[in-house]
Amino acid sequence: MDSKSFDFKWLIGVVKANLKLFITIGVLAAVAGVIISMPVFMTPKFKSTAIVYPTNIELYADESETEQLLQFFEASSIRDSIIEKFDLYEVYEIEPDQESSRFYILEEYRDKVRVSKTKYESVLLEVIAKDPLLAKDMADEIIRQVNLKYDAVINDRSEMVAESFQRQMIYQKTVLDSVETLISRISMENDVLDYGNQTRELVRGYVDALSRNGTSGVNKDLAQLISNTQEKGSLLRMLQNLSYMGTQQYDYLSKKYLEQKVLAEGDLTYTDVIVEPEVADKKFWPVRWLVLVITVVSSLLFTLVMVLLFKQS
Repeated sequence: MDSKSFDFKWLIGVVKANLKLFITIGVLAAVAGVIISMPVFMTPKFKSTAIVYPTNIELYADESETEQLLQFFEASSIRDSIIEKFDLYEVYEIEPDQESSRFYILEEYRDKVRVSKTKYESVLLEVIAKDPLLAKDMADEIIRQVNLKYDAVINDRSEMVAESFQRQMIYQKTVLDSVETLISRISMENDVLDYGNQTRELVRGYVDALSRNGTSGVNKDLAQLISNTQEKGSLLRMLQNLSYMGTQQYDYLSKKYLEQKVLAEGDLTYTDVIVEPEVADKKFWPVRWLVLVITVVSSLLFTLVMVLLFKQS
């Protein structure tokens, strides 16, 4: 056969010449496709889907809230818990004691439990199983455990931060007590209370005494108070300012401590479930019409190749 004569029209001619054969093969392939796609040969699989948005999540580095939540959905501890809770070794018909059983169970899990990020910054969870109720229950449990896992991480971290603030509060309280003790001692020993106001009153009394009786009229006690105020007043004012700033710092630490304790002892949810997992009423796989199309098309192509080879011989 000349290669130039091998064109589309020639192929159509070959098909027309063997039309009955192609029709017969097509019908037989369609029947075979129907039989193959029956539950006896292809066990139906069902899919339960959930769409989840992150909430109450703190950002780390450059990761988005969705990317952080995605990491928790893929956590190995959650995966292992799901495998154990639903006895997936038995569900996937894998003997736990067989060689490489761990590898096979993880491969099955990755194939049947799919988590991805959507373009709308949500997390798409898809669980595939032979039992539609199992698929739904697994999806619900995964979401529940993600919340528990994230809550545990936040609680532990917040408790550590709270303890750090508490240590700072204890130290700050010790410093404040020391400063207050020193202020009290200086005040009692030198009769210095309020440097600013006391200085004004002493100076006023001193001036009045001078104006009335001169230096001889100045009371010795008044002179001693003025001397004490001059010597200890500035120190007292510095200590009082230090006490004020220390009290402000202590109040700030107390506020941060209480905030962290609320998080440490809180029970928040970190997922807003927009689409709840449901029990599927229609199988996800196999798609019968797709099986039919693939079976028929592949059979006809194979038949065409065989006819062409027969003509070449």
